[in-house]
Amino acid sequence: MFFLILRTLRQHRWFALLGAALLLSSVGNGLTYVIVFGKLLALEAKPSVLTLAYILALAPGFPGSYLAEKLLTKMSSIPVMILCEIIGLMGLGLPVWSLFSDNQILLLSSQAVAAFAGGMMVPVLSQTLKSGLKSAELPAASGLETFIFAANVILGIGIGTLLYGRMATSAILALDAMSFILGIVLLFAAHRAYRPVCTPGHVEVLPNLNWRELTQIQRRSLLFLPAIAFVGAPAMALLPALAPNFGGTSSDSGLMLLLARSVGQLIGPLLLSEAQLQRHTGKLNVLIISLALFICCYALVSITDKQWVAMLLIVMAHIFTNIVYVLATLNIMQIFPASITGRAMAKAWRFQLVITLILPVIAGFAADTYDPAWVLYLSSGGGFAVMICMLVANQRVGRNGGNALNFKKSG
Repeated sequence: MFFLILRTLRQHRWFALLGAALLLSSVGNGLTYVIVFGKLLALEAKPSVLTLAYILALAPGFPGSYLAEKLLTKMSSIPVMILCEIIGLMGLGLPVWSLFSDNQILLLSSQAVAAFAGGMMVPVLSQTLKSGLKSAELPAASGLETFIFAANVILGIGIGTLLYGRMATSAILALDAMSFILGIVLLFAAHRAYRPVCTPGHVEVLPNLNWRELTQIQRRSLLFLPAIAFVGAPAMALLPALAPNFGGTSSDSGLMLLLARSVGQLIGPLLLSEAQLQRHTGKLNVLIISLALFICCYALVSITDKQWVAMLLIVMAHIFTNIVYVLATLNIMQIFPASITGRAMAKAWRFQLVITLILPVIAGFAADTYDPAWVLYLSSGGGFAVMICMLVANQRVGRNGGNALNFKKSG
C-alpha cells in the first residue's frame, strides 16, 4: 500500500498538502500528550487517573463530530478542517495554564479542546477523501488516516519523549503552536488546489442513518471500529499501569510503551498490499483472528519483566489492530456513497467512542484495587466475547429481516 500512497500523493497536490497539514497538527497533539502524561506519571497518579486522562483525550470528540456534520451542510469540507485546527491552536492555552499547578484535574482538562477538534475532523476528513479520490485510490485514503493517527505518537510523542525533561515545557508548547500554524497555512493551500472527483449530493436527503434500514453488510461495516474498541480500549487504557513492572522510572517506561504502541499502528497497514486490502476488506475472519492475537500479545506483556520484550509485543499487538482499522475505514468508504460517507464514518466512530468511554473507566477503577494484569485479561477477553455475539446477532438479523436501504458503491 505504501507505493499506492506515493502515487496518490504525486497525482493529487491537494492530497499531499492535506496530509502534510494533518501530519503537523498530529505531531503537535502528540507533544501536548507527552506533557500531560509525563507529569501525571511523575506525580505517580493512580491507574484510574491515568484512565481518565485517556478518556478525556477522546470524550469531547463526541459533540465535536456532531458539530462537524452540521457544518458540512453549510460549507465545504476543507474550511471546516481549518476551523478544527484554529480551535486546536487556541486550546494550547489550557496546557500552559496547567503547568503552573500539580492539580491533576486541571492537568486532565487540558486534553479536552484537542479532543473536540479531533472529533470534528472525523466526518470531515472521510468526506473530503471520498469526494476527492477515485475508487481505486480509496485504500490510499485509509492509509493516510492511519499514518496521521500514528504520527501523533511516532513523531509527536517520539520527539516529546526525547525532549521532555531536557527542554522547558514552555518551549515544547511553542513547537506545538508552530505545528498548528504551519498546518493551517497548508490547509489553505490544499483548499485552493482541491478538485473533487465526485460532487456529493445534499446531505439533508438522508438526515439519519437508521440502523434498521441499513443492509446487513452496511451494519457490519459500521461494527468493525466498535469491535476494535471492545477488545483494545481497556487494554490500551491500562498500558501505562503496566509500566512499574519494568526497570527505570514509571514516567520513562510508560512513555516508551506508548511509543511502541504507535510503531505498531504505523507498520500494520504497510504490511498489506493493494490486492490484500481489496481481498480482505469486510472479512470477519481477519477481524476475529487479528483481535485474538492482539489479546495474546497484551497478555504476554503483563507477565514479562523485560521492557524490550514488552515493547516488541506491543508493536506486534498494534500491527494486528491497525490492519483491522485500515480495513474497517476502507470498507465504510467503499460501501457508502459519497453523500453520506462522512456521516457513516462519524456514526461508527461515535459507537467506538461510547465503548471507549465506558470500558476503560471500569477497567481503570478496578485496577486501583486488583492486579492490573488480571483486569486486563477479564476486560479485553470479555470485550472479545461481546464482539463475537454482536457480529453473530447482526448476521442473524440480516438473514431474518428485510432491509429498506440498499446503497450502491459510489466513487
